Amino acid sequence: MHNDHKIYSGIVLFGLVSTFAENRHRWAAIARSLAADFAYRCMSAMRALSPYLFAVAVVLLQNPAVHAATPPETFVQQNIDKSYAILNDTALPAKERGDQFRALLLSMVDAKRVALFALGPYAHSASNSQIDNFVGAFSDYVAEVFQRDLDSNPGETITVTGSAARAPDDVIVTGKLLGSARANGAPVNIAFRVRKNAGGGDAIVDLQVEGVSMALAQRDDFSGYLQQHGGNVATLAAELENRARHLRTRASVARMENPR
Repeated sequence: MHNDHKIYSGIVLFGLVSTFAENRHRWAAIARSLAADFAYRCMSAMRALSPYLFAVAVVLLQNPAVHAATPPETFVQQNIDKSYAILNDTALPAKERGDQFRALLLSMVDAKRVALFALGPYAHSASNSQIDNFVGAFSDYVAEVFQRDLDSNPGETITVTGSAARAPDDVIVTGKLLGSARANGAPVNIAFRVRKNAGGGDAIVDLQVEGVSMALAQRDDFSGYLQQHGGNVATLAAELENRARHLRTRASVARMENPR
């Protein structure tokens, strides 16, 4: 009985093999037909989708991946936006706007570092009290300069465009200034040099306009003044206080003539 089962299984297997062998050409033809039909359907689908795929490709090319802002870029842009928000808040009295702007500027600029750089070698011969007085006068003067500049150009906007690290603690944040009356509305390339302050936070130590460093320009200005006044830092501090007062007076007159 067991041998009969083996014989029967062998007959069945032989029959299946024989059947496949006899019909192998038919099975191959069916397989080729299915493959051709599948390829045709794929090509048809690609032709139908190609306009949409092309449109997607165009969108991706025209809209590259969004640039991820670095911390220095965010620091600069946020403070720029805060500055404009303060100066454009006409609900605030002029003096309060000025006080808020000055406080914001001093929080974002390393005033002492910039002031010492602007003094150059003359800082070495000044006393600590003279340095402190100069830093205060310098900070007040710079705040007035920037406030008057931004306040007198209400159409200006500054947008950060990128950054380049000179060192882990030294980053140049680039931007575009648009709407400046002095540039007849043409774009102006600007850059902020950002370094870490004594507390470890980001702070601006220079502003470059079309490649010209404001810190270097101030240093040249102060150096010329000090050469003419015996290197007296206290005299320069008094001069900066006078310049700041002059700017405030001019701003007050301008507000009276053209109230916002």
